[in-house]
Amino acid sequence: MKISERYRNYIDETARKPSGKRGIGLYNDPKSHYQGFDIIVRDLAFRDRDQYVEIGCGGGILLNMALKKVESAAALDHSSDMVALSKKNNAEAVTAGRVEILQGDATALPWQDNSFTTAANANMFFFITQPEKVLSEIHRVLKPGGRFSMVTMSNNLLGKIAFGLLYRMRTYSNRRMKVLLKDAGFTNIEIRSTFPFSQICYAVKPEKP
Repeated sequence: MKISERYRNYIDETARKPSGKRGIGLYNDPKSHYQGFDIIVRDLAFRDRDQYVEIGCGGGILLNMALKKVESAAALDHSSDMVALSKKNNAEAVTAGRVEILQGDATALPWQDNSFTTAANANMFFFITQPEKVLSEIHRVLKPGGRFSMVTMSNNLLGKIAFGLLYRMRTYSNRRMKVLLKDAGFTNIEIRSTFPFSQICYAVKPEKP
C-alpha cells in the first residue's frame, strides 16, 4: 500500500468517516469536541417538548446530551460503525423509542418536511462537498421557528494551517457562511469565530407568514 493510501485511510478512519477500532475509540469519548457540544447545547436552549435532529452524530455523545433535555430525537451518520456506537451510547433512549439513529446521506435526509424543532451539526460540515444541499435539507426537516446550531472549522490562518492542509477541510468565511445559510432559507443568522479554530453558527427557520 502506498503511503498516500495509508494516509487517506487514516483520515477516513479518524475523521471523514470514522470506523474500526481507531475510530470507535476516538468517538466513544471525543474529548476535543466537548467544548463545541457545550456551545450547541447552550445556543439551542433545549425545551422539554423539543424534537431534536443531529446530522453527523458520530458516537452519539452530543445526542446523549440533548436527550437529557428534549422530548424525542433522531440522528444520522454515514458511518455504520458510528451508528452502532451511537445506538450503544444511547441504548436506554433507543429501547424507550425516544430516538431514531440511522445510517444515511446528509444531502438526502430520510425524514419528512417540518419534523423537528431543533437541529445540530458538530465538527463534520468541513467534509461536506455539497454544503448548499445539506443546509437546504436541514432547513426542510425543521418546523417553522426551528433552531439550528452548528460548530465547524474557522477559515482563519491558524485553522487552515493546522487542519485545512492536513485533513483537506472545506472552510468558509463568516460572510460566506451567512450567505449559505440565508440562501438555504434561514433567518436570524449569527456567525462567530472562537479561538483557536471554531466557527459557531446559529440560525432559525422562519415562521409561516
